[in-house]
Amino acid sequence: MRRILVHELGLLASIVLSAIAGTLLGFAAGLVPGLHMNNIAASLTAYASVTLAAFGALERITGGADDGILVCCFISAALVAHLFGEAMTSTYVGIPSEDVVSVLPAHRLARAGLGSVAVRASADGCFVGVLIASALLVPMCVLMGPPIHFYSIVKKGMVIIAIGCSVLLVLSEGLSVRSMWWVRGSSLRVIKAAVIFCTSGVLGAIVLQSNYFACALPDLPWMDPGFVPRSSLLLPLFAGLFGVPSLLLSLGSGPVRDIGSGTWRHLQHAPKLGDLVLSVIGGTLVGWLPGMTSGSSTTLCSPTTREVGGGGDPVGSVRFIWLYSAVSSVGAVFSVGALFVIMRARSGSMDAVASFLEITSHERWLSNALPMTSILLSMLIAALICNHAIGVLDSRLVWLRRIMCSKKLAIASLAFILSLCVAITGSRGALLMASSASLGVIPPIIGIRRIQLMGCLLVPISILFMGKL
Repeated sequence: MRRILVHELGLLASIVLSAIAGTLLGFAAGLVPGLHMNNIAASLTAYASVTLAAFGALERITGGADDGILVCCFISAALVAHLFGEAMTSTYVGIPSEDVVSVLPAHRLARAGLGSVAVRASADGCFVGVLIASALLVPMCVLMGPPIHFYSIVKKGMVIIAIGCSVLLVLSEGLSVRSMWWVRGSSLRVIKAAVIFCTSGVLGAIVLQSNYFACALPDLPWMDPGFVPRSSLLLPLFAGLFGVPSLLLSLGSGPVRDIGSGTWRHLQHAPKLGDLVLSVIGGTLVGWLPGMTSGSSTTLCSPTTREVGGGGDPVGSVRFIWLYSAVSSVGAVFSVGALFVIMRARSGSMDAVASFLEITSHERWLSNALPMTSILLSMLIAALICNHAIGVLDSRLVWLRRIMCSKKLAIASLAFILSLCVAITGSRGALLMASSASLGVIPPIIGIRRIQLMGCLLVPISILFMGKL
């Protein structure tokens, strides 16, 4: 009995220590503009032997779980912590100049001096999302996998779902901000959105479904001759569509002020039942379906929220930020269920988890109760630590906000992203980033939501499933 108790305590201690280490890394990485969690997960996988050796030492010290489970706990905690950390960078980094028509809700609030409100709303959404998804993970696994097998039904209609989501995403551009009605000028906005969506779809199809990854281009000396891994091209694709344009447009922005008092300083979003339901629906789309991101799922759940210039609607912006963060964290937790139940990795982080863990048949997913419980516990620990850390950092470290809003950081971030993409993907990635950045800078200027650029995933996925009919 004593030996069993010592083993269980060692198991718990090793999981907690791995979760804390992952939390520290993930949160710190979230504060670095352009450093995505998928890059960290890919690095851990690339140097798997070193990673396993490090966690093997922890296993021997604590006498707990095997090193594979500890690595998975580390990655999962880092994934959740990264969501909290990037709440600050997504608010303060890349704030566009005043003449940009389309402005992200977090940037809109920061430009109005309400950056702290946006950060707090994002942290609250992430925290609530983790709690909700943790409570619903087992029922969701039972629904999607055995004995109900609802995912098998969904899979048969995947092409309809992908095309339907694409159409709804484009049509949402024409809805009124304050109602679900079609308003004047909506047709032109929808046409522009459709053009952007289809163009990004063509770009995504070239990357994901053509032989561009192996095209005959002269490459850099350290690159393998002839090709680069197709999956690595997602880095310059997304960086060019979303990261680089925001940083470029922010170079002409003025200083961002802080509000020490006022009506909106203590603005918080108190989620209603409808918000909780929408976060679960959106998180289900992200966690279980291919090609769905937090942005596209949130837009489908809240189609009337628009990126507009000017003062906008602070209450609506805070609600959208909360909902987006909740959908992201619910999707992160549900992706664990998707990995064990349907054996599909819906993110780079879960793909790394799968590489370190031997998953038995999905028909007996309950036999993986130990790794699932360990990963879920790690995510909860990360959420608890980061939720407290956000409150401390954002209320006390005013200098950190000023650094994030500076043009020097924007230039440094641009240099970092460009260097990383060229180092990993060579000339093919550089050409792809130039093309995607040229497209990505258009939506904010013409007043179209950047989420229409998600055609880069939805169009190739629709083509893929149509080919399976």
